Amino acid sequence: MRENLKRSGVSRRKFLSTSVEAVAVGFAAFGGSGGIVPGTIVGNIAAGHAAAGPASPGRWQVYPHNPILAPGQPGSWDSGALGTMTTVKAGNVYHMYYEAWGRRGKAYSDSDYSTLQIGHAISQDGIHWTKDPANPVLPHGTGSDWDRDGTWDPSVIYEDGLFQMWYGGGLDPHCDWGYATSNDGVHFVKHGQLSHLGRVEDDHVVHDPSSGRYFMYYWNRAHEPYGLFCTVSPNEIDFDFPRARPIHINGLPYPAMYKFPDVFQDGGRWNMYFGSFVRPACRGCWTGYATSQDGLHWQVQNPHVMLCHDASVLKVTDNLYFLYFGPDGYFDQKGCDIRLAVLNGSLNDLSRD
Repeated sequence: MRENLKRSGVSRRKFLSTSVEAVAVGFAAFGGSGGIVPGTIVGNIAAGHAAAGPASPGRWQVYPHNPILAPGQPGSWDSGALGTMTTVKAGNVYHMYYEAWGRRGKAYSDSDYSTLQIGHAISQDGIHWTKDPANPVLPHGTGSDWDRDGTWDPSVIYEDGLFQMWYGGGLDPHCDWGYATSNDGVHFVKHGQLSHLGRVEDDHVVHDPSSGRYFMYYWNRAHEPYGLFCTVSPNEIDFDFPRARPIHINGLPYPAMYKFPDVFQDGGRWNMYFGSFVRPACRGCWTGYATSQDGLHWQVQNPHVMLCHDASVLKVTDNLYFLYFGPDGYFDQKGCDIRLAVLNGSLNDLSRD
């Protein structure tokens, strides 16, 4: 990957400084037509705080200048479509990791899915993003590697100066989970295959500080429509998949599929964003919100938060959250991009339909 960075003619330092310059030049307020508008979310971020917000606080507001990240030019490694994303903040820099297709046609094709690889972008504000010239930062394997048929569904935690990534590899019916780490967020070392389940997707890992355990949430197609599971590990890699627990979200109608789990702890409780799911393309599927006291027993709070898929939430401040998502009807579809919505308020404000 260092060779890729060198070939691009762009150094790591230049990559970071270019992103800062782009933010300074292109910073636009929500609803603004030029420059930073005082009193708006973006304007307040620029001023160093987020005290005021949109006219309707307590609701997700879709960023009017979407998409924030789009597929690459024809022939590039990510020209087909973008998909599942995860975002972390390290120091003053936001890091987004996302899956991307090098090629994506209108019909299902194993050859298209085998072009899936994981990319990286950085931002100084979580809104304006610059793709890493070293992309893909987690390419698919080669030869007899278990992940030679694609890498996808990244879930990243940044702790103690280390970027830890859990990701999917392979093609159905040989899809499984792997683990990789990086000291700089760009150059990752793969540590091998973690599972031998064969039909999994949509992972999300949470490190519970109170118990020290790691919780992995994922979808297992072998058990559809009840495919949402959670397995626990005392460390980053020893997940007990044979004893994985099915996750049932109380208050939702079943049988139905609820996947895309995005789980995080905030406000003294566990929070999950999830999506209803209907094939193909997930058209008309709602992202919902549920809460838990232990990460295992869940209660829906709002099943209709937004029409979108693959929602991923990032806490910016105590009363400011970003939600990254794929547009309605574009799940695994050609041209899918990544978009943003903003919540100025409390997650409790979303506990109603």
